[in-house]
Amino acid sequence: MRGQTSVGAFTIETLEPTTALPFSARILICAAGASRRMAPHDKLMLPVKGQPLLRHVAKQVLALKLTTHAALPAKPHPRWDALAGLELSMAAYGDSAEGLAGTLRAAVADLPASVTHLCVVLADLPDIQTQDFDAVFEQVKAHPDALIWRPLGPKGQPAHPTVFHRSTFAAFASISGDRGAQSVIETFRGALHEFSATNGAGSYDIDTLEEYQAYLAHTNR
Repeated sequence: MRGQTSVGAFTIETLEPTTALPFSARILICAAGASRRMAPHDKLMLPVKGQPLLRHVAKQVLALKLTTHAALPAKPHPRWDALAGLELSMAAYGDSAEGLAGTLRAAVADLPASVTHLCVVLADLPDIQTQDFDAVFEQVKAHPDALIWRPLGPKGQPAHPTVFHRSTFAAFASISGDRGAQSVIETFRGALHEFSATNGAGSYDIDTLEEYQAYLAHTNR
């Protein structure tokens, strides 16, 4: 059953608990960044388990069998080739030049009206696994009155993947800068459900060559 309430200027829908997924979910892989901190290397093209990091993350996502979309830099770019042959859609957004907020703003505006939940994940998380997505969707089912579901890492830090209910989508139209969806989360702070992740995969990202080398040394890969 559905109900309605409001947060600030936004009218929101709520769902009562059900044993099945009561929503139409889409996963967004954010992979349009310039990788400036690792220049001249592209961090998403660095090998992880014998394939580019971007493709490795995408395969973890696709194991969920949910509709998946990747935001990429404009063609021509090697990241398009890295995802070739996978069952997902890809697009480049001019707004991505602004940063993550621009990518999110454009990608959310591009969503079909049928999508009720958007699961956002960054592409630079080498340890992210399919079960990390399963865990957040279990939280969505268990806490249907929330509008944002976000795991927390071992030190209590925000992690990925994060799920947004469509009642938050309108707020993405006004985000900007380099803070991603933080302003959306702040707007709906009262409807944010956070939970402790079972591992640190969603909070361990790679931004520099030193971090990548440390990752390889730690994992012996």
